[in-house]
Amino acid sequence: MAQEPLRVDVEIIRPHRMRFSLLALAILALARLTSAAPVDLGISATFTPYDPYLSPVKRVLGTVGGDRASMNRVAELMRTGRSFRYVHSTPYLAAEPMQTAARRAGDCKDKALWLCDQLRDSSARFVIGKIKRNPKISHAWVMWENEGRWWILDCTLNGRPIAVESIRRDDYVPLYSYSKNASYRHARTSMLMSSAGKKTTAVAAANAAGR
Repeated sequence: MAQEPLRVDVEIIRPHRMRFSLLALAILALARLTSAAPVDLGISATFTPYDPYLSPVKRVLGTVGGDRASMNRVAELMRTGRSFRYVHSTPYLAAEPMQTAARRAGDCKDKALWLCDQLRDSSARFVIGKIKRNPKISHAWVMWENEGRWWILDCTLNGRPIAVESIRRDDYVPLYSYSKNASYRHARTSMLMSSAGKKTTAVAAANAAGR
């Protein structure tokens, strides 16, 4: 029996369909870029509102040497920190890292400071900000630089590093951050202060109108 010839179906993509497909891909790529958070490293600040509560943070960061942590080491520390129970401590003062490690428990600022202590990496920053743009409650995490990329290390909520450029613009909003030798104020701080000022003005106007 003669073998039936192999049939190959080829779809010819017409020029107008190709242009539409390329346009759709370009729009999708642009949407991803505009929704991603730029790396906000802040500007140097001589004072921040949290300074009165930062003695443990400044002590730990001040002892950090010139070590560079590897990604494998960071991943290991993230898993360990994630396994610590969440226990809320004092509102503003972070627990000493040895205390957090001994009881294997702490809140976000305790875990962030413990992580800074374990990293021993001078690029690490202790960050205070918002997990989302509008929550009233602040959150603490670590920013860490590795091979030119910045990573979010939040072992309170995640067991792995998150690349800063991969998150949405309104997630992990830094307000203030602290490194071995400096303090930083970030871009969203002025926006939140402006928003708070507008709310205060609106409340005052409403109160005046009700008199």
